[in-house]
Amino acid sequence: MVKPLNPLTLSIGLVAALSTAPSLAQSNSATAVNYTYGGLQYTEQNLDDYDCNQDGLSAYGSYAIDNNWFALGNLTDVSGDKGCGSTTLRAGGGYHTLLTRGWDLYGTLSVERTDPDHGDSDTGLVAAAGVRGWMFQQLEGKAEVAHHTVFDDTTELNLGANYWFTNALAATLDTSFSDEGESISLGARMNF
Repeated sequence: MVKPLNPLTLSIGLVAALSTAPSLAQSNSATAVNYTYGGLQYTEQNLDDYDCNQDGLSAYGSYAIDNNWFALGNLTDVSGDKGCGSTTLRAGGGYHTLLTRGWDLYGTLSVERTDPDHGDSDTGLVAAAGVRGWMFQQLEGKAEVAHHTVFDDTTELNLGANYWFTNALAATLDTSFSDEGESISLGARMNF
């Protein structure tokens, strides 16, 4: 029997890799990370406060506007047991700056609207700050802290990794942890 992936174990591994990443990045260390891309992921969420397990698809993208500014957006639609489920739309912008060779420091501010399948909708802001860069030759990593104001305010830790098969196509893994629950997402991303 195949044992399911544990998001906590994956995240500990990603944090360990991120902590040594600047010294490990070789070939891509002089290559800037791309801010014009689109992706699709399968997402599984566990919301402790609502005793809810749900899954679905998430489509997202980013567009480099000028110099260090970029726009971003995300649409997630999940459903699950016990009347769970929601559709979340997020749109906003961000700014990035070089932290070290091959690594960027960034911040974003977005508007987020969540429409639960059962219950009232809510709109709020998401402020996030993080780092993105090359952990290995074809492996890009991300660590981010994001604060959401929809419903009950919550702050989450987001970790991610993209394995680039080519300069344009990557497999993606993202995990998220907050006081309300955790999620794991697997998918693909394409640079433009």
